[in-house]
Amino acid sequence: MIWYYPPHQYELGMLHELVRAGFSANRHVDYARNYGDVAGTAEFRIDGGAPFRVTGRPPVLVREQAAASVEARLDGGGWHPARAVQAHGDAPPHIEPEPIVRVPLELRDGLWEAEGPLLGRPVFAAAAPPVIMSGESREEALSDPETAETRHDVVRRPDGLWTTVHRLGFRFLRIEGDAPLGPVNVDAARRPAPRRGSFACSDPELTRIWELSADTLHACMQGLMLDGVKRDRMPWIGDQALNVLANAYAFGDGEIVADSLTALGRPRDGYVNGIADYSLWWLIATGFYARTCDASSYLAAEADHLHAFTARLARLAGPDGFLRPTPTDDDFPRLVFIDWGVDVDSGRDSTALQVLWYWALRSAGAALRAAGHTGSQHWEEIAATVLASLRRTAWDPAAGAWREYADGVSAVSPYPGFLAVLAGIDDGTAPGGRELLLSTPRAGTPFMTGFLLRSLIELGETGTAVHRIRELWGGMVDAGARSFWEEFADDAGPSSSAMYGRPFGKSLCHAWSSSPAALLPEAILGIRPLADGWSRFAVDPRLGDLEWAEARIPAPQGDILVRVDARGMTVTAPPGTVPVVPGGERTASISAGMPSP
Repeated sequence: MIWYYPPHQYELGMLHELVRAGFSANRHVDYARNYGDVAGTAEFRIDGGAPFRVTGRPPVLVREQAAASVEARLDGGGWHPARAVQAHGDAPPHIEPEPIVRVPLELRDGLWEAEGPLLGRPVFAAAAPPVIMSGESREEALSDPETAETRHDVVRRPDGLWTTVHRLGFRFLRIEGDAPLGPVNVDAARRPAPRRGSFACSDPELTRIWELSADTLHACMQGLMLDGVKRDRMPWIGDQALNVLANAYAFGDGEIVADSLTALGRPRDGYVNGIADYSLWWLIATGFYARTCDASSYLAAEADHLHAFTARLARLAGPDGFLRPTPTDDDFPRLVFIDWGVDVDSGRDSTALQVLWYWALRSAGAALRAAGHTGSQHWEEIAATVLASLRRTAWDPAAGAWREYADGVSAVSPYPGFLAVLAGIDDGTAPGGRELLLSTPRAGTPFMTGFLLRSLIELGETGTAVHRIRELWGGMVDAGARSFWEEFADDAGPSSSAMYGRPFGKSLCHAWSSSPAALLPEAILGIRPLADGWSRFAVDPRLGDLEWAEARIPAPQGDILVRVDARGMTVTAPPGTVPVVPGGERTASISAGMPSP
């Protein structure tokens, strides 16, 4: 069956279903409810014929076979091509966007275990209604059900097998009572996204970290990019911004990026996810999307919306260009987030927030310029005003670093420092700022630590970045991780799963921890896009203590292949791309061996 959706309705429909299912399945959920509405009615026309009305939330047209042309319009607006989506099962695609794969579990030491994290429903035969408990760790699966993050209601299917009412995000399963009458499987939702990218090197630990980063990201690719598979299971744009980069090196799946941007970028009021800086991350993520994917069609279609989105934020800016968010009725508990562990004084101008605002304005300007939209220059001019105000009020010349607040007196802070490097404000020539970043081993979470390490790579401190990846993500591997966690590992044993004051509140498969998928190829091989869609890309290896390293980058034009060892460097670039190596630009259509630096 082919399901036809009016513009934006498939994406918004997925968002609504994810939020509904997340609140229904999980006991501890906090998500702003100001996301965009789905339409109740739409008009369709097939092959230019007479229009007809369809109702539903969202309104969809279902056909057994594809039509040559299906158009739709909402609220009497203009006609646009409807989006055709192939259903994977009986449910509408916005409810079940990924195919269901049967995954067998193995019985090990009293628990049924998967090789890695899953989002799905266990399925098995039992003589009586079973009682089950799931967990991302053995400790969680063996714990008291009163501590469970997820509801475990069971139901009997028409075929007589038992399953759960809600999908579970888990790796371990406990089944109490009589033993199951046969195998235990999971009907897991799994995106059919081939891992086109790869990375390997002479250090098996770094290779393993890259692979688990990609596995973590893949598990969270569920129609839209989820926060984690257990708790929340909803998309957050701060995570998404980081994940666009990880996705670009591991999967090159531009569709899920565009769908997530479309769904999250239409709040009815207030800010994306109810957080002021998350609206800024939406603009920055759009820039990441343009740089790493073929985003030309998306930008052309969304340019007016992107311009209006930026304009709505700019109404909160003062004559100095600074963004000063005001509370709304639909905010997350923290209007300005920055990172867990960062408390922002709402009565002062956070330098980190203003740096993000500058970066967002520059991202909007670049995206609109790529789309040929006349609004690009306006946002670049406001960005210049913000930059002048930052230099005047937030830079501490004596310390050679950025202050926590743009007030001329507060102490310096690493957050505005590494964000300023990534936003192109700070080139790291001031020793104070560089030393501050080098002496900051990590940020509050893997989310912001990913950006901190990216700034070190930008400053040429690749050895330090790789060392910290070994230490921080390697610590999770040493603790037995099969996917990466919402927070880094510690030495507390089972309590390493504790977070938010709950014993198992921490997500152990969290997409914002997937940044090594991008960081390792960038740090070790110097692979990064220099122009939109990888049309020009850099290769500047820094092997350090490694004997060799290689990567495959899933660019829109085809795979980029890079290998570096003691004999030299080989770069294979697909047609339509130009590699830039230490010796300059090279012919894109051939592989060329050259001495490695």
